[in-house]
Amino acid sequence: MPEQILVVDDERDMRLLLRYQLEQEGYQIAEASDGKVALRVLQECSPGVIITDVRMPFMSGLELLREVKQASPNIEVIVATGYAEVETAIECLRAGAFDLVRKPFDIHEMYSCVARAVDRYRLNASADMVRMSQSFFATSEFSRIPQSIVEGSQNLMASDAALLAIPDMNGQLQLAHARGLSSEAEATLLRGLCEQVAQALAVDRTPALMGPGLLDRRLGNVVGLGKGSAIFYPLAVGDRLLGVLCLLRRDNQRIFGKRDLDRAAVLSSHVVLALENGRLACQLAASEQLATLGQVAAGIGHEINNPTAYIQSNLDFVDQQLRSLRDGKPVDLDEVALAVKDAREGAHRISDIVRDMRALARTDEDEAGGWFNLNDAIRSALRIARMETTQQASVHAELIDGLVVKGNPGPVSQVFVNLLVNAAQAIAEGAGERKEIRIIARRESDQAVIEVSDTGPGIPPERLHRLFQPFFTTKGTGTGLGLSISRNIVRRFGGDISVRSVPGDGTVFTVSLPAQAQTGS
Repeated sequence: MPEQILVVDDERDMRLLLRYQLEQEGYQIAEASDGKVALRVLQECSPGVIITDVRMPFMSGLELLREVKQASPNIEVIVATGYAEVETAIECLRAGAFDLVRKPFDIHEMYSCVARAVDRYRLNASADMVRMSQSFFATSEFSRIPQSIVEGSQNLMASDAALLAIPDMNGQLQLAHARGLSSEAEATLLRGLCEQVAQALAVDRTPALMGPGLLDRRLGNVVGLGKGSAIFYPLAVGDRLLGVLCLLRRDNQRIFGKRDLDRAAVLSSHVVLALENGRLACQLAASEQLATLGQVAAGIGHEINNPTAYIQSNLDFVDQQLRSLRDGKPVDLDEVALAVKDAREGAHRISDIVRDMRALARTDEDEAGGWFNLNDAIRSALRIARMETTQQASVHAELIDGLVVKGNPGPVSQVFVNLLVNAAQAIAEGAGERKEIRIIARRESDQAVIEVSDTGPGIPPERLHRLFQPFFTTKGTGTGLGLSISRNIVRRFGGDISVRSVPGDGTVFTVSLPAQAQTGS
């Protein structure tokens, strides 16, 4: 749409001249006779450029410039000055004026200045949109996408508050993230209005704009926002509702207008892409978890077969002894008791494996977990990945007792399964004679530090910084999500994961988790 320009001058003829000339160039023109009138006009329109005289009654051009830059710093302001106002002109430049135009001005000079101001306004607006969009897709922690959307939208739209509501499993809108809300009552009010916009999606997909003198039939008569204004933007793909984005301005000097709606339309398209990207990424994360289970399934089958055969042979022995007892033959009860004990140990072994697999397959990502013995999670990972690792290398574990960490044992075990399987695959690709995987745990102050190292070929330096990026892989197969998911898990529990590697000398992944304080002297 044509760029809108606000002309502020107390001389009516000057305003009419600029209106006529600039409309010939394709711009939309709004007028104000002084600075105070200009501030009222700004409540109804959102110009990209303001042309203002310096000397005006009620409010000078310099005062107007400062007010505009404080409320809407993205608007470019051109100041028209007389030849005797050099000091004032310098103050205007310091206050953020785009340029100065001497009065009486040459119209071609004005054309050039306005065109440059419009270009910079559009360039800055586009750059802001690009930076915001990049922030949406930059996060590798998919659970943080709503937070990134809210923060980026609030900054881009210069709103006092923003919230994103997304539907839960039952289709009810729930607050995914909010920023800048003043109270619980305000949050409840805005979430309720988001729900009303969502319910009308089938018949009306346009954004709802509310403010002084603005009513939307979907929202009804709303009280509680005072003199502020708000935009409620429904986010949908086809007939599927992804959520509702709400933007709020409390200042009646900066109410949302038509241009803000246009900008919000572009914003919403980026938000929809980000939400869809997050949904697909979460689905891939779930498939990555299943892929991990599938990758170790053959080994798990072998691990279960061994104790099953052990149980079977011991039960056969007990059955044979019982038949001998019925026939009146002598039976060594101690041997029978030992066979029963061995069969029970085999059953416990199978139970441990099943428990390990159930823990690894859990998908309750939102469960923060509590304190648990880290050795249990590491040993579980070693059992699950045993066939995958021992076929490629000798595995050495150096654990310490009493290392209790914060988190959930299932997801933490998944982290170590990923690292152990990656280590085994790295060693399989290498050509060195020394094939070894080590997992070493230690305490450092209030942190549990676990190193998983291998003697594989190492990782080139140019690839190290990308290892934790989603979908990046150094292998020819896989989704490239394993390490990204592992880091998300560890960070969710307050820890972190890092890597160091020397080509030809193996790789070391270091996991840190908050550790419970030691008791006793």
